[in-house]
Amino acid sequence: MSITTSLYRLLLKHLIRKRVAGSGQLSHQPDTVYVLEKPFTADRLILENLLTTEHSHWQPEQITAIDNQHPDTLRHQVESLVALQRNEPDRTVRLQPVMVLAGHLPNSAQPLFLSALSESWANSGSLVRFTKLLLNCRSTLVRIDEPLRLSDLIQPGLSDSEIARRALWVLRTHFQRCRQAILGPDLSHRRTLMQQVLASPEVGQAITQTALKKGVSPLKLEQQVADALDSIVADFNPGTARVLNRLIQFMLNRLFSRINLQGLDQIQQLALTHNLVYLPCHRSHLDYILLSWLLYRHGLMVPHVVAGDNLNIPVVGAILRRGGAIFMRRSFRDDPLYALVFRQYLTLMLHRGHSIEYFIEGGRSRSGRLLSAKTGLLKMTLDAWQQSPSRPMAFIPVSISYDRMVEGRSYQRELSGGSKVRENLLGTLKSLRILFQRYGEVSIGFGQPVRLEQEASAAQIAGEHSASLLGQQVMERINQAFMPSAMSLIASLLLSAPQQQLREIELLERLEALKHWLSDEGIPLPPGNAQDWVIAAAERQQISRGQNAVAVSAEQAAELTFYRNMLMHQLILPGLVLLFYRRLASSGVSTQTRLLRALYPYIRAELSLTSPEQDQDLHQIRHIRERLSKQQLLATEGQPLQPLAEHLIRLAEPVLLRQYLLVRVMTALQQTTELELFDTTRALALHLHEEYGYAAPEYADRRVFEGMTEQLLLQGVLSGNPQRLLLARPLDQVLRVGEKLLPTSLIQRAEGWLKQQGISA
Repeated sequence: MSITTSLYRLLLKHLIRKRVAGSGQLSHQPDTVYVLEKPFTADRLILENLLTTEHSHWQPEQITAIDNQHPDTLRHQVESLVALQRNEPDRTVRLQPVMVLAGHLPNSAQPLFLSALSESWANSGSLVRFTKLLLNCRSTLVRIDEPLRLSDLIQPGLSDSEIARRALWVLRTHFQRCRQAILGPDLSHRRTLMQQVLASPEVGQAITQTALKKGVSPLKLEQQVADALDSIVADFNPGTARVLNRLIQFMLNRLFSRINLQGLDQIQQLALTHNLVYLPCHRSHLDYILLSWLLYRHGLMVPHVVAGDNLNIPVVGAILRRGGAIFMRRSFRDDPLYALVFRQYLTLMLHRGHSIEYFIEGGRSRSGRLLSAKTGLLKMTLDAWQQSPSRPMAFIPVSISYDRMVEGRSYQRELSGGSKVRENLLGTLKSLRILFQRYGEVSIGFGQPVRLEQEASAAQIAGEHSASLLGQQVMERINQAFMPSAMSLIASLLLSAPQQQLREIELLERLEALKHWLSDEGIPLPPGNAQDWVIAAAERQQISRGQNAVAVSAEQAAELTFYRNMLMHQLILPGLVLLFYRRLASSGVSTQTRLLRALYPYIRAELSLTSPEQDQDLHQIRHIRERLSKQQLLATEGQPLQPLAEHLIRLAEPVLLRQYLLVRVMTALQQTTELELFDTTRALALHLHEEYGYAAPEYADRRVFEGMTEQLLLQGVLSGNPQRLLLARPLDQVLRVGEKLLPTSLIQRAEGWLKQQGISA
């Protein structure tokens, strides 16, 4: 090795701060050949440094590269490897693809010097490559994927030359797909994209028709449309994104002690073959910052994020737009021209191969539970794919959970009657105070994707993946991907304890029991032990820790409802099974199961539980009962309950109470509007919740009740529309069951309150 090469390797070793993506595992088998995407000396030396670090016994001849300028050399090398594999079948010859990307962000139209900052699809010389590595030494990505086994390609009748050609085709295709998944398409100039949208026949025709209808000049209306489009279109800039990445990394390191991650491996593989649309739950403004940063750090294309135009504020809005934000009005049902322009832009972005991200719930959940899906953007996305299904598309559900919410106090203020503060620059600057506080851990889980394949017909897509069905399916998969935070476990136990306090030793024992229950269901748990969780929560002042006891104040309890609600979908069914078994013991298991199945659609609508298919709900109830019995948590009337069983019952009671109160108010009113039904039920629920020892401001969120009324209409219990709801059939039997299940004191207080309001029936 020459002195120059040795110095070059040493320089790269000390300058490059690489991240590894893909499988991340170099094969250490002796018959492995590492195939680089580019034949650059720098890329080879980076790989050699990586191999040396892992102490594998590699030889220089094990490294080669796809060299388009000298294809014959590589083909002959692969042919010899094919002959080796064919002649010695007991050996396993592998070709492992490795690619090195310097500054893995898409290239855009910019001066030559600035273009050297980013990777691009264009070929470059060795000097430009060296410059890119120097300028992006801390943003270098090494992607390592699973090896290609030559034995899998060898077939009777195929020559060594043909097999070598196929192997090289597989590798080249793989590298192209990886580059698409990581970089995305080259970025066209923003003005060019706008002109393409405005030049589409659909937009032109709509402008002409709207101008005639309103009696205005088409040119004037076109300018208004252009201004609206200018407020929508992103202006992604790799330089800005790179700076934001550093700032976000600094901020997240200050805020969170750990970021837990699950399920990203499947997304990295899916990105090679599918257009990706990320659909995260929305609990915090940090959601889109976290997700974009995380995808970039793991070598995936940074998505364009659809955000509400309330964030398009001076200075901050411009930065977000350069980071990939697409701004959208909160509502545009009354402006079909705006809707058309937005849909055309979204369609253009998807057809070009960009990843898109938007929040399926519409706005942030103030209560911690998932909100019902908003289907407007989903329908636009489905329509865009049906127009040109040239590449499969996948919707990626993403669950995000926090130990402590940055917006926790503002949520409580809003739910307690305070007005929502509109985002502005001053508020953003004030929010910098959060950097001096700690927020525990954050967990991000990627759920099972919903795929739209090229082979599916338009009729199948319309039937199987209509926007409403797709939205419901995505919400269920977000819940299935949920990784409980430590705070959600602590909150679930403390809020379901008498007077919201426990001896610390009891809390720790019950946390271990709850962890055991969840882990048996295959639910991933946060790292660490229960003692550390409690200490950290006390340091964050989310709970009060005395000498021997742990308790929460009224203010702390109100905040903890958010974290308990994040976990409620995992605990509601065992809680209900225990509640029915305990308080309807004389009715028999079959009757209890029948009543639970009748209740399931309403619970499912409220908490986005799994869809019942082919008696799936029945099997689920039986499975839970068997597990409860196995862990000795079932106890009939007169027998003492296990501590965890008591907690699960008290967690289920408020959910059942809310369902009961909605039905009771509806029977009292007989005919009402959806707004009046919500407000009356909410007021009654807040009044009764004092029975549990703390206020429940989550009831101030009207969307908590939306899923229940939708189910009542679907099941034929109610008829009409939101402006005029009618009781379609008597519900006396339902109320009698509720009276047996819920504490008598709550039923009596509810009847007294209804009588005071003059609406008792």
